[in-house]
Amino acid sequence: MNCLELRRAVMVDPRRLDTEALAHAERCDVCRGFLADALELEAGLDAALSVSVPHGLKERAMGRARDDPRLSRRYALAAGLMLAIGAGTTILWRQNDPLALAGIDFVVFEESQAILDAKPSDPDDLARVAVQMGINLPWQLGELRYIGTCPFAGTMAHHVVLKTAYGKATLLLLPGRTQLSRAAAVARGLEAVVAPATGGSVAIIADSSRSLARIEESLQNG
Repeated sequence: MNCLELRRAVMVDPRRLDTEALAHAERCDVCRGFLADALELEAGLDAALSVSVPHGLKERAMGRARDDPRLSRRYALAAGLMLAIGAGTTILWRQNDPLALAGIDFVVFEESQAILDAKPSDPDDLARVAVQMGINLPWQLGELRYIGTCPFAGTMAHHVVLKTAYGKATLLLLPGRTQLSRAAAVARGLEAVVAPATGGSVAIIADSSRSLARIEESLQNG
């Protein structure tokens, strides 16, 4: 297991790592620190969602609510809001999609090296793949900075870097990676979406929600 694989596993659930992941964390100081931070965040979420109720508070609150129906409605609303906030926090942490997270990790840790190592790319080949996948490449949304190919998620990805009005964006066209439904993740100050396409999928990683939304909409209109 390498560092990137360890980080993907940690982002899914840091408390349920297999033996190989734990062994890697023991050997690697950077990953050991990353795992410790993730476990600390997990513990903080658990603590925030398990605050004990002061003794007698429930009885006092229910007694006042019985005396004044208006308070009953207020307590119900407040309880509902607290449950929604707690559930929402947990969902945000748990619903980060592993493939979308892998896209973010790629941009943060691997993209620069991938660009340096890439062989010269043929724009016509990228255009052909895009047509086959039913994707309308959104050149009008920004300045094309790079196109190439690189290994990603078990397939050869067509790698595109755009400079948009809202910041940098990366596209990874994955013709061999089937995606049944849209998935998303937020991490390291970046946002990612993995959207289904014909015979594969496309990952979009950006540092702006507006840029991400505009690119995704343009791809879907292709």
